[in-house]
Amino acid sequence: MDGFQNVRVCSSCLANLIFFSSPKCPKCGIGFATSEGLGHLCARCLNNELHFTLARALGPYEGLMAELISRFKYQGATYLAHPLGMLLAGYKDADFSLANIDLLVPVPLHPRRLRERGFNQSLLLARVVSRVHKIPLQFDLLERIRYTQPQTQLSGSEREKNMRGAFRVRKNHLPSGINILLIDDVFTSGATVGECARVLKEAGARQVQVLTLARAI
Repeated sequence: MDGFQNVRVCSSCLANLIFFSSPKCPKCGIGFATSEGLGHLCARCLNNELHFTLARALGPYEGLMAELISRFKYQGATYLAHPLGMLLAGYKDADFSLANIDLLVPVPLHPRRLRERGFNQSLLLARVVSRVHKIPLQFDLLERIRYTQPQTQLSGSEREKNMRGAFRVRKNHLPSGINILLIDDVFTSGATVGECARVLKEAGARQVQVLTLARAI
């Protein structure tokens, strides 16, 4: 529960959620199995070009968090957007701050998937963070232009290929030096948010940080 401020989630639920703690990778935020030593770059961040500046997830995609996200995302439990969004809004870390963020951008769904689901879970979460921190939200800046196979069915290299060219920025150019925070529900391999960050930086963003509820391990 440390690292959260003004989180409106009952204590019993918080007690059953698992959160990442130090040490962790300073780039992608994944927690390490040992509680000893200092944070350091994980093998994936050492060996891969990740276009986001840094990414943070509250905890692993397992247990109660996985159940809550599944209900929210696949069973239409949109009432969970507020408590889950408050968890995101309350997140604090020594290497992560919303103080320099100029704009919140949710990871978009393809129009076909949006019609199937009826809502974009990332947008609902981002709205809560925007209200709490009074950071502007632009839900239509990024557009998903290619319908993609679900990432959970693919290997790591297949995920990156699957996401290539899947997004575009609706405006040709962003204000120079803008810092963006991408909001999503789950960080799986990083391919989705990495591709979003790539096109945002090509359009003029200075930094693109990522914040998600959970990280697939």
